[in-house]
Amino acid sequence: MEQAEFDKKEMVFLISRVAVSLTLLLLGVFYLNETNFPWWVSLLTMGLAWLIVSYDIVYKAFQEMVKEHNPFSEYMLMTIASIGAFALRFFGKEHNEYMEGVLVMLLYQVGEFFEDLATSKSRKAITDAIDLRDQKASVIGSEGTILLKTPEQLQVGDVCQLKVGEKILCDGTIIEGSGSIDESSLTGEFVPVDKKIGSEVYSGTILKAGSIKVKVMKPYADSTVAKLLDLVQNSASKKSKADRFIKRFSKIYTPVVMILAVLVCALPPLFLGVSDGNVWSRWIYTSLCFLVISCPCAIVISVPLAYFAGLGLSSKHGVVVKGAEYFDKLNHLRYIAFDKTGTLTTGQMRVNLIKPKDLSEDQFMEYLLAAESRSTHPIAKAICQGHDLSKIDPEIESYEEISGFGIRVKYKGHAILAGKVNLLNSKSIDFDPATEPGSVTYLAVDNVYKGYIVLTDTLRENCGVLIQKLQQKGVKTILLSGDREANVKATAETLHLDEWHSDLLPEEKTGFIHSKIDENNGTIAYLGDGINDAPSIVLADVGVAMGCLGSDMAIANADVVLMNDDPYKMITAMTIAHKTEVRARVNIIIALAVKLAVMITALLWSGFPLWCAVLADTGLTVLLVLNSLLLSYSKVN
Repeated sequence: MEQAEFDKKEMVFLISRVAVSLTLLLLGVFYLNETNFPWWVSLLTMGLAWLIVSYDIVYKAFQEMVKEHNPFSEYMLMTIASIGAFALRFFGKEHNEYMEGVLVMLLYQVGEFFEDLATSKSRKAITDAIDLRDQKASVIGSEGTILLKTPEQLQVGDVCQLKVGEKILCDGTIIEGSGSIDESSLTGEFVPVDKKIGSEVYSGTILKAGSIKVKVMKPYADSTVAKLLDLVQNSASKKSKADRFIKRFSKIYTPVVMILAVLVCALPPLFLGVSDGNVWSRWIYTSLCFLVISCPCAIVISVPLAYFAGLGLSSKHGVVVKGAEYFDKLNHLRYIAFDKTGTLTTGQMRVNLIKPKDLSEDQFMEYLLAAESRSTHPIAKAICQGHDLSKIDPEIESYEEISGFGIRVKYKGHAILAGKVNLLNSKSIDFDPATEPGSVTYLAVDNVYKGYIVLTDTLRENCGVLIQKLQQKGVKTILLSGDREANVKATAETLHLDEWHSDLLPEEKTGFIHSKIDENNGTIAYLGDGINDAPSIVLADVGVAMGCLGSDMAIANADVVLMNDDPYKMITAMTIAHKTEVRARVNIIIALAVKLAVMITALLWSGFPLWCAVLADTGLTVLLVLNSLLLSYSKVN
């Protein structure tokens, strides 16, 4: 919120500066000019207009030169060219080009404003990060009263009471009750973990079933979520900085122009008369004209506007890009790493295999549904989905959930067990262990093994096409998951991914990404959705988050957000990024071609009127601005 307020104030201040500068410019051109007032009035008016709109550009020019050791920034070129336009007045009243000097800076600020506006709109479309600090825990007081405390107020030894659906705000140990905990915020996996007395629980996780009391074992500063937030901040500090396209262009264009201007000034007098003041005067004037003509007014406004249009176009297609520099990164993408659950898959379990033993499939499902029908566990809900339980429930004689093991029911006179391997082991029941990847639920009737059912996560639509398209573009696809090896391997083989890694903690994911960044072999993107993905999203050259399903932390720290949770939108983002860069390059090529023609004409024709060059530049600027804005209406296949 503070950053948003700061950005808003900055934009309002910039608009005010541009408005005041434009007002002074118009006054200087149409009233406070040399026709109506002494020369110094015009100089003062136009100089003030220039100073108001350009002081930060001049500061950045010298800052780049001193701190970045880059004397050839776009800021330096515009500073020299605009001062050169003012300097032309020394050659006579007819050479007054104050307006051109001010317009150079004014147009640049307008271009920057539109690019900042697009970036600001993109950021505003994203939900701000929400961590645990805005929530409160129910702490049992000394007399049994309930006290509400924020995570920072929790002390080691406090006992928190939790109900279904509540978020755990501390790292602690269960001292009473049992339940199923959704740890997807930390592991990325949506299958809840059963916990009982003595089990450890972690901040940021959610109680999905049961009722528990948790004893706080760590202060908030040492909790899992606090460490994750710290990991996000550390990743941000290590993230590589993106050079904008216009900056890379200026590193070549600026020194070329400055060297040519010096050569135009110095070389001809060496051959035409070193001691002749008129020769020097003519070629100094020509050199200054050369600088003014070369100043990239059309480029500095049309290129940012191309990115402005690109950002708008991506938003129309459900892709929010938080800055123009990420388009440039997407155009040089070499690797893309994916989280599995919730990113390539929906995070919703479905029945993948039913393997009964000595029972028909219908009979097997009847017994299993009897066991799972009253459970609130997500796996139980997935098993029961789409089945009519109205005839089964009245036949259930008893029902018991065994925390961490499974369910025991009596149905139509039969003792039914449904659950994990350890449930059958605890009853010394012989069974055939499942070899298929996924979440397995075993069934026993009257202490006799009767088969198992396998549930797997569902792949998102178009994931296969996404991977194929990326590989066709030369992008290497990598799967980084906290899930177990069998599940990750199955997903990777189904989608034909280039590389996969399983059982990874958040810091292991960031370690992998950091190694790719250190290789300096092209940019890497990371696409994820959970809190556990936030550090990787921050660290990657391009961090991408799912907009609907994604956690607030992942979305807030992402560079690109896919608003409808469709991973295939990555191809859309890359297509728009390519279109944007092509449009920017076309603008630059056209602008340079026109400028080159004008420069050659000015060099060969000593009486070439500078107003013709200014008029050509103004017309060119209008055309290139229109060309940039037309990108907003482009079709994206």
